[in-house]
Amino acid sequence: MKKVILLTLLFVVSITILNSCKKKSTASTTTTNPNSNLLDIDVPYTKSKTITDAIPAFAASLPVELKDTFATKVDEILSSYPGITKSSITKITPLLMNATIDNANSQTLDFIDDSVKVYVDAYNGTNPRLVATKYGILPGAKSIDFTVIDSDIKDYFNNEYMQFSLKFFTKPNQGMQANTTFITNIKFKITAQKP
Repeated sequence: MKKVILLTLLFVVSITILNSCKKKSTASTTTTNPNSNLLDIDVPYTKSKTITDAIPAFAASLPVELKDTFATKVDEILSSYPGITKSSITKITPLLMNATIDNANSQTLDFIDDSVKVYVDAYNGTNPRLVATKYGILPGAKSIDFTVIDSDIKDYFNNEYMQFSLKFFTKPNQGMQANTTFITNIKFKITAQKP
């Protein structure tokens, strides 16, 4: 009986050691596309922006729009893929979006009433497209994970810059401090025709 228990313990320890020695998978910038003629490239963006003006606390709910400009970096990204150019791109879709208030700031998202909508547009453009939403922000939250809308936004990547807008209503009697820093993380998928 002792021999059976000892062999069982050795087996469990061996499996545990083997599992802990497995190499962890790493994220790749290229994913497999079921269409062999296409290449998918996942592109992460991170940007920090400080809003210098405060949003005052008013008794009524007011509309707010916060705009930011992003460098598209498409030419830089595609330079790593020989033979692929902007004209090779068939689609660009957002995969992930979130915004976090820098922890150095005591500000929370309590100044946002109920929902936030994210729009993308060309730099100084007039044709914004809704790409993400968030409903029901919890009290005391410092971060928003948006629900991304499946949409093709490749036309907004034709220029060096594009513009993002966050639109929301303020919560009555809640404001935002001046110099609040937001960190935005966005991931796009570029789908391109292989040369």
